Amino acid sequence: MAWPWSSPACGISGIDLFFAIGIVLAIAMPGFAAEPIYSSQDIQATIASASAGDTIVVGPGEYGPFEVDKALTIIGQGNPVVKSAIQRPGITIEADDVSVSGFLISGIAKDTQSKYDYYMNNPSKAYGQNLNLPNAAIIIEANGVLLKDLQVFGAEVGVLAENAREIGVENSSFVSCGRGLRLTYCSASSVANCSFSNCDAAGIDISSCREMAFSNNVIVNTTNAGLMLKESEDCGVSNNSLSWNREGLFLWNSSRNEIRDNSADHNYYAIILSGSHNNSVLGNRVFENSRNEIISGFGIGISLQENSTYNVIAENTAKENFNGLEMTRGCRLNTVFANAISENKHGIRLDKNYNNLVFGNNFVRNTISAYDNSSNNYWNTTFGNYYSDYRGKDDNGDGIGDSPYSIPMGDHDESDLRPLMKPYQAEDLNLTQLRSEVQKYASFIPLDTRPMKVEGGTVVISSPRPTSPPTWSSSPPLIQTI
Repeated sequence: MAWPWSSPACGISGIDLFFAIGIVLAIAMPGFAAEPIYSSQDIQATIASASAGDTIVVGPGEYGPFEVDKALTIIGQGNPVVKSAIQRPGITIEADDVSVSGFLISGIAKDTQSKYDYYMNNPSKAYGQNLNLPNAAIIIEANGVLLKDLQVFGAEVGVLAENAREIGVENSSFVSCGRGLRLTYCSASSVANCSFSNCDAAGIDISSCREMAFSNNVIVNTTNAGLMLKESEDCGVSNNSLSWNREGLFLWNSSRNEIRDNSADHNYYAIILSGSHNNSVLGNRVFENSRNEIISGFGIGISLQENSTYNVIAENTAKENFNGLEMTRGCRLNTVFANAISENKHGIRLDKNYNNLVFGNNFVRNTISAYDNSSNNYWNTTFGNYYSDYRGKDDNGDGIGDSPYSIPMGDHDESDLRPLMKPYQAEDLNLTQLRSEVQKYASFIPLDTRPMKVEGGTVVISSPRPTSPPTWSSSPPLIQTI
């Protein structure tokens, strides 16, 4: 049958999703019918008459909410609009192996009063329902679901999923939603090539998830976090652009994630790790993170906070921020290595931390290269960092300054004992070796366990911090200086 708004589409035999964290997960769809089913104005009736594996094509027009309870591919042609309603998401997916694409979905914003009125005016329909569920444009209650080429706007939550696996969201936009995506207890899923703009709570809100991949997304102008990873593990975040958010990327109590090759600008915090451990933050570009709405000129490139440990911050570029990098409040055993830190108010600021290792970084044309306060950290191994304001000499020509570089701000008792005369260039990055290196140099004992003695009636706490770098016969320099 010929339709005025489309030509029949070919059958689809399967969908493969590649997750960029080192594993490939295939969403195997059942075989489709040779000819698609063209829906009239009642999408729900078409779904009821279809068989698992069918393809349904929906033409232009405005449609009410519908539920998908069997394995189907539903394709919108000509930008059909699905309108959500109070207590009725635009699309509810209840069956595994479903694909939905090509729709504009009008959501319902957060409206507690309207939801309460619905319950009061529709007691029979409201019985047993959850008043606290957000107004979501799409709810996923199944596995192996693919959403692509969608436009979602105005919803309290664009896509809501809990305890789901192998979810794919691709080439879609989320505009003026409370949260673009909210995924909880999900795993092995991917969000790629999507855009999120003008969201209130978050662009992408991830909680208690594992093995997720987020790549090539653009997240702009969120009131809070552009991308939030909360209590999540083994995720990959790569090649995303994060601009004009309160926090571009926020890891909270999250571990073993890889944050690589993202770009973040004009945020209060470009990348922030709080209470997070064993993460790798590699090759990101954080620049011009400076905002005036709260404090004039404030903006942080990469921030570690609240007892974050064993993270590697390496080969990032931090330029024209208030603080290029910072570590605050109990962070320890982190490695900051081979970063390009230039033209910031403070190149790096460390405050109330201990046993962190900072070496191989290039500090160039910062107002203040480094700040270390109430801390006990290490600024060199067999070599230290390069500082463009270092004025020492190298009489023996070994590439290392003959005199220490005193950290200019803070307690004024920290020094890089082996400052480099030329900018440092890293070669191969060995994360395992970097994590082991920090433990070799981390010999500071916290205040409550340091040795003490009594002299003249005064308790004297001795500091085991060495005045010269330790030597390790089995630990040659990681990479030679240039």
